[in-house]
Amino acid sequence: MKISIIIPAYNEEETIWSCLKSCLNQTRPADHIIVVNDGSKDRTWEIIDSFWKKVKWVHLTKNTWNKSHAQQIAISHVTDDIFIATDADTILDKHFIEEIEKSFKNSKHSVAVCGYVVSMRGNWVTACRELEYIIWQDIHKKAQAIINSILVMPGCATWFKTNFFKNHVTFDHDTIAEDLDFSYKINNYKKSRHILFNNKAFVYTQDPDTLKAYIYQLKRWQWWGWQCLKKHFADVNKFFFIFELSISYIEGLVFSFMVLILPFINLKMYLNWLILFYTYSTLLWLYWAIKRKRIDLFFYSFFMIIFTFINSYVFVTEFYKQIIKNNKSLVWFKPERRNINI
Repeated sequence: MKISIIIPAYNEEETIWSCLKSCLNQTRPADHIIVVNDGSKDRTWEIIDSFWKKVKWVHLTKNTWNKSHAQQIAISHVTDDIFIATDADTILDKHFIEEIEKSFKNSKHSVAVCGYVVSMRGNWVTACRELEYIIWQDIHKKAQAIINSILVMPGCATWFKTNFFKNHVTFDHDTIAEDLDFSYKINNYKKSRHILFNNKAFVYTQDPDTLKAYIYQLKRWQWWGWQCLKKHFADVNKFFFIFELSISYIEGLVFSFMVLILPFINLKMYLNWLILFYTYSTLLWLYWAIKRKRIDLFFYSFFMIIFTFINSYVFVTEFYKQIIKNNKSLVWFKPERRNINI
């Protein structure tokens, strides 16, 4: 089994060195590492060039303005059986390739394998984001894997069979959520294909460490979600995938409206519901803090009430913008990066 890693990069001088170093420090080495410098205006190209004996690279003099264009260029250079899609701000655990290779070898019918995304340590904002990752991966994604209906294959931690991807998936450029876009495509493919989830294949990603940056990125995530739902809704044909979409979007709208509107309808009912919800949630967060040996997650979990209101507000407003008003944006948004040292 031959394996490639593809990495699109745009102004990633703070993180690209550590990302490439983690790709090279694997217990099971990648056969090829392909980096596309998408018209960066900082030192990204200079840093990539310092790895010239160890990685393949493509240098674009002009930015494509959409990450999927850079990834498509990278894919055209892949000749190996499997390729890994990751991001320039992501650190791969040293066992990452080894773990996901095991998943492919143990399942002949799988066409993709998702890894487990961990938020790098920072402050209370990144800790709350890590709690959200835990909820979605340890509960939702495990359940989705059992019914073969994984809703989102993370763009920084997913493997694909190259031939299947090139023939039946490919990168479109009409959304800015390339990972969610090809998740829909594989789930809607006429012949059922397996998407696996390996919760031992870790990657470490950099999340915003300020509330302002988090809100900006959350808006981006939500408008991606509504864009892809609108694009693929008519093609959804798998019962369990419809079930997952219902949980994510219908239940999401109901929950968000409860958070935002119920206080104005019945304050007493709202407070009782909020106490019940956070009592249950706090017990879960305590369990995960102990299991992860990160007691800071429990202490910071009390800030999750702020995240609940922010998430609900953004979810509803992006629904209005993308579905009701039919807004659309295709520009590659890149949040501010912090320097990573490994």
